Amino acid sequence: MLVSAAILGLGIASFPDPRPVYLLAKHATIAAVALAQTAQYCPSQDSGVCYSVNVPDQTASSGNGDIFFQISGPSSKQWIGLGQGGQMAGSNIFVIYTDASGTNVTLSPRLGKGEVQPLYDNGTQAFLLEGSGIANGNMTANVRLSNAASWTGGTMDLTSSSASWIWASKSGNPISNDSPSANLQQHSVMDSFKFDLTKARGGSSLNPFVADAANSSSGSSPSTAPTSPAGGSSATPSSASSSDEGGGNEATVNSATIAHGTILGLAFVIFFPFGAFLIRLCSFDGLVWVHAGVQLFGYIMALTGLGLGVYIAIVPTYQLNVYHPIIGLVVICLLIFQPILGLLHHRIYKSMQRTAFWAAAHLWFGRVLVTLGIINGGLGLRLSGNTTGGEIAYGVVAGVMWVSWVAVAVWSHLKPKNGGSHTIDHGKVQGRGPGDSDSNQALGNKDETDTELASFS
Repeated sequence: MLVSAAILGLGIASFPDPRPVYLLAKHATIAAVALAQTAQYCPSQDSGVCYSVNVPDQTASSGNGDIFFQISGPSSKQWIGLGQGGQMAGSNIFVIYTDASGTNVTLSPRLGKGEVQPLYDNGTQAFLLEGSGIANGNMTANVRLSNAASWTGGTMDLTSSSASWIWASKSGNPISNDSPSANLQQHSVMDSFKFDLTKARGGSSLNPFVADAANSSSGSSPSTAPTSPAGGSSATPSSASSSDEGGGNEATVNSATIAHGTILGLAFVIFFPFGAFLIRLCSFDGLVWVHAGVQLFGYIMALTGLGLGVYIAIVPTYQLNVYHPIIGLVVICLLIFQPILGLLHHRIYKSMQRTAFWAAAHLWFGRVLVTLGIINGGLGLRLSGNTTGGEIAYGVVAGVMWVSWVAVAVWSHLKPKNGGSHTIDHGKVQGRGPGDSDSNQALGNKDETDTELASFS
């Protein structure tokens, strides 16, 4: 290039025509851009898909600033995605798919929340550049990213020789949507990889991918698009709407997610086991109804958490086909039978003065459902991309409560029952004779309650 520049420079001295000046400027620009280096990764398990990245000199020197990346692959794909980070949770994800016209691409920046569909992030400063579009059966997105060093949930060292990235794609009919918050189906294939960003360093803050295409001069280039923010709209990144199709308000979704986890955690880890503790460890008039009241309050909390969970799984993005909401729906719907079984046991015991099948059904049905609910709480934390500290804290509290619950149940089963002096020997409780006193009647009622509670062991 320097030789070309020198020759053209001699030409300037020989010709007054201004066109050589234009040629010199053009070749000088190409020479400068040619210094830009790009690192490329093409996954073997996803034919035709490639990812490239360039870190300009100024960004590499300061550790902050613009970087450029390219996503390319068959336009027959539903979508193709690239993300900063080693896993979905906390990753800075960029998805491309065909726009409504079928001639250009839509760029959708999203934040990874876990193993669920990532939500559109309207705060990401990502711009589609010239050279983006669809041509010859391929879709290409040339992107300038201005906040690559840090984002909500993560950071990246832009000088790292082993930077963590993830990729994914979905096969199927094109999405053909202009909205950056369009609903996405789960990927067909995905993996993680490392980019050596030291080999991607170089050049000035131009568009290295268009420059590379100009230098190669081979094949036809994709249909070009002017520089535009993510999604291809004319709005700035900060003002682009996040309430488009499938989007939802991120702050509302986050608040609903926190409330959902907190309410259901209290219901399954605190209130349901506490109700069981009461009936195992206490003995007083009306204990059965106190137990029922505590469990009913826990069930109301569970229903509230279920409503929030359905909102989270449907309004922002459809996620009811994921394991956590499926388990949650089954458990909470089955819990409605628990008070019915308890009431049947209570009434049958009152009329027949003996335990029945309903007592064992109420007991074990509740134990299984509450245990599943506690486990599903941990799965929910994992799905939402909660912090490791939060997952550990939940595991410790839930584990201690569950072990204590089991220990009390075993102790209650092994201890001597109250059958001796508090059972059928109090014949006066069967009917009130002329000589019965109110105190004897009250004592008899308490003895019946003690015997009924013992039947739950």
